[in-house]
This record gives sequence, C-alpha cells and structure tokens, in this order.
Amino acid sequence: MAATDEIIMEEVAAGKVHRLSLLYDRYKAPLLGFLINRTHQDRATAEDLLHTTFERVIKYRKSWQPGSTFKTWIFTIARNAHRDHCRLQGRMPIDDNFEFSRLPLEEEESYPDCRHALAALPDNYREVVELAWQRNMKYADIATVLNTTEANIKVRMHRACKQLRHNYHKNQS
Repeated sequence: MAATDEIIMEEVAAGKVHRLSLLYDRYKAPLLGFLINRTHQDRATAEDLLHTTFERVIKYRKSWQPGSTFKTWIFTIARNAHRDHCRLQGRMPIDDNFEFSRLPLEEEESYPDCRHALAALPDNYREVVELAWQRNMKYADIATVLNTTEANIKVRMHRACKQLRHNYHKNQS
C-alpha cells in the first residue's frame, strides 16, 4: 500500500528529505497549473514559483503539523510564494485580466462561453472556483489556503456560481 502524503511529509519533517521527491511527483502538475493561472500564463515564472514552493517545504519542514492535510499546506505555501513574488514586483497578485489555463483545443471549441464566463469573475470568486473545481479541494481546505472561514468560502462559491450563470447567459446573447 502506498504511503499517504501526510505520512511522507512526516518522514520529510523527520529528516528524510529524499522522500520529498514522491510529493514533488504527485503535486508538480496541479501546483504548476495553479501557479500558471496566478501568473497570467507566464510559465517561466510559475515554474520558478513551483521550485520556491518546494524549497519552502524543505525549509519549513519542521513546522509541519501531523494531522494536517498536506494538499492544503502545500497550496497555502504556493499561494504565499506567489503573493511574495508579486510584492517584490510591486504588483497585486490577481487582477481583472486573469484567465484560466486554456482548455484543450477540442474542449475550448465546445465551451468558449464557459471560459469567458470564468475569466469575467472577480478575482476572489475565481480563486475559490479554481481551488474547488480545478484542484478538487474541499471548502474547509480552501478556507485554510485563503485564510478565511469555511462559511465565507461557501458564500463566495454561491455568489460565484450566480455570477457565472449571469456571465454565461450574457455571452450567449
């Protein structure tokens, strides 16, 4: 049976840093997609931030709390790495020109209005939608990543869905 992410992270925290390669393999693609969205499709910067994220995992491995969810912890680190990068660049992390990663060509041709409806959401709604729908995170985990309450995430998701419906139907007209 394969070890869970949390057990592997406990081993990393205990000094078996080589075990981090397993977590890197599991989380490289989802974190890179998350960071590409945050950097407005700037893959080079997203890759740099991905490496910064894993450097921070190594640096702060002793702060890992057994019983925590690794996925939540690492996405929080990635989000903070992006925020720090933006502060150094003198920019806000997400703006109204944000666009989700491009869908594969065949899907994009079938659902262009969905992509536009998502891109038109305010940044605080897009972030919740992406973490829930594209990264399959639970509301409690999203609340942890975004440093807010689960109730707030539920409200944002409700409002985001309402706005998505409006944006989609507006694009259909």
